[in-house]
Amino acid sequence: MTAEPPPGQNPYGSAPPPPPPGAYPPPGAYGATQGAYGAPQGAPLPPGVPAPLAEWWERLVARIIDGVIFGVVYLILTMVIVVGGGGTFLGGFLSALIAYGAFTAYDYVLHSKDGQTIGKKIMKIQVVALGGAPLDSSVVMRRSALYPGVLVLYGIPLVGLLAGLFAFVTGVFILVDKPLQQGLHDKVAGTVVVKAPR
Repeated sequence: MTAEPPPGQNPYGSAPPPPPPGAYPPPGAYGATQGAYGAPQGAPLPPGVPAPLAEWWERLVARIIDGVIFGVVYLILTMVIVVGGGGTFLGGFLSALIAYGAFTAYDYVLHSKDGQTIGKKIMKIQVVALGGAPLDSSVVMRRSALYPGVLVLYGIPLVGLLAGLFAFVTGVFILVDKPLQQGLHDKVAGTVVVKAPR
């Protein structure tokens, strides 16, 4: 026969007793503490990040949505300028300059408003300043000027190739940068992309 433990001591050793059938476990009793919304359970947020980071695929889908919008604008401009004007290089350059200039303005204006483009609204993600400070116009301008702003050069043969390569490297940075998952444009601007409050 086993001896009863002294009064006030747990009869099950160091582990707490199991809850009665049908009852909820006491807060914090089973597993790690809950992290912020959307974060893996118990995973702390990186320093200076006010909400869980957006997944790389959410950012990609948001850019694709925004890109489709301006792909249509670029196609229409190219048809009007190149076909109507007859000049292929100058027409292509002007089409790229106007379309990607408009894309940069779109990126800047919408991110300045609430940190979201149409693509980001659909994907429920947003751009925020590292540290949680409000986005100001200079931060958003630096970010938009680097990407998609660099794509304004797309119509120039060799320089356009370099601009496309820069855009590719920016995407790779999002995948490999730890722990903040910042693209080059985020690093220069001091921004991160996080899950928007739902």
